[in-house]
Amino acid sequence: MRGKITLSFLGVTLLSILLIILITVGGVYYFLFSKDIITSDYPPSFTLSFKSYIETDEDGILISREGQELLKKRSAWLQVLDGNGNEIYELYKPEDTPSYYSPADIVHYHMYSGSIDGYTLFVSDTGSDSNLSYIIGFPSTTISKHIFEYESSTSALIFKFILVVFIISISVFLIIGFLFGNKLTTPLLYIIQGVDFLAEDKYIIDYEEKGVYRKVFRSLNKLTETLRINRRERAKIEKMREEWIANISHDLKTPLSSIKGYAEILANEDYEISNKDVVHHSNIILNKANYMEELIEELRLHEKLKNNALVINKTKGNLTKFLRGIIIEILNHPDYENRIIHFNPQNENIEFYFDESLMGRSIANLIFNALVHNEKDTEVFVDIREQKKIYIEIKDNGKGINEENLKNLFNRYYRGTNTENHKGSGLGMSIAKEIIEAHGGSISVKSRLNKGTTIKIVL
Repeated sequence: MRGKITLSFLGVTLLSILLIILITVGGVYYFLFSKDIITSDYPPSFTLSFKSYIETDEDGILISREGQELLKKRSAWLQVLDGNGNEIYELYKPEDTPSYYSPADIVHYHMYSGSIDGYTLFVSDTGSDSNLSYIIGFPSTTISKHIFEYESSTSALIFKFILVVFIISISVFLIIGFLFGNKLTTPLLYIIQGVDFLAEDKYIIDYEEKGVYRKVFRSLNKLTETLRINRRERAKIEKMREEWIANISHDLKTPLSSIKGYAEILANEDYEISNKDVVHHSNIILNKANYMEELIEELRLHEKLKNNALVINKTKGNLTKFLRGIIIEILNHPDYENRIIHFNPQNENIEFYFDESLMGRSIANLIFNALVHNEKDTEVFVDIREQKKIYIEIKDNGKGINEENLKNLFNRYYRGTNTENHKGSGLGMSIAKEIIEAHGGSISVKSRLNKGTTIKIVL
């Protein structure tokens, strides 16, 4: 952009200089060298050329018919004088016109308009050996003379010429500067206005991308659109967060109510309970407390991952052995001992540097989701292979995920529409994704309704 503005400025400067040169040269040529204004109808030229219409012979002076018509056409009159200034011939002469002219009279009448009332005179000679001269008078309403006096010294002429050029230069630069400045500054006003709008959270900018500032206008339009989208996303996330807080509050309040109720029973001295009931109530309180602890731990872990404050202790380990251990642990859980999980490793020794605790939490969460959100006869397939990179796939043949849930699967605070029977923080998938990305990997999901879901991890 800086280059374009510089080139524009240089172009305007060169254009101004060129205009000054053209105007100056044109003016000098017009006033000094142009012959367009000196035509046959121009009075001095007409007077000089009129001799061709004057004929002299032994009988006297004769004006040709064409010459007479030209005088009539111009409302002019003619006097022919001899060598002593005496009139020897006249044509159309006014009554008060003198019949004799001294040399001084000739000079006076020739220089000043109106010396003979209402007429301007021009004098010339016939050019013949007869030593005759003639005067042609033109009406002062159509032609007049004015004296222009000037100093003939070279320095004075140079000074006047420089003064004229300076005035022309200033005029040209002012006009061009105004036009160029207007072209340059008007878009800046729009840009400043656009920045003010953005500062006031008014995303109403839609500039036409043209001119020197085309890229700036394009960037402003793009920034406006980005901020407009971000505002919509923020509003959406804020709504999700509020719903999430309400759900978390409910999920915490429910076990807390159970804990409080059973604790009141145990603490009531008037209420007789057996040892069996004490153990039963205590186990319920313990389970509810553990559930609450898990929720709080997920919140703490999420905040640390979000703020990059979690310390990741990576050690070299066998991912094949690690995944097999997670699957065995899940199948040993009483709620999932009858579920089917197929494990298909490419080989038994695929090594990688990872944090066992965090990676175990991430992988287990993904497998648990495949079990929890599908029917009991759903089968889960876990594959791992190594081809330059490490690929882990967790696939099921369950009911799949709809488009809305799939789009928001890894969003914080999002709890899908098919999680009514499964309580949790809503941060599980987001945490799993953040853990995998913290290990330099990526995660993606594909799903089809009633066909199943595939989660691919690339490390």
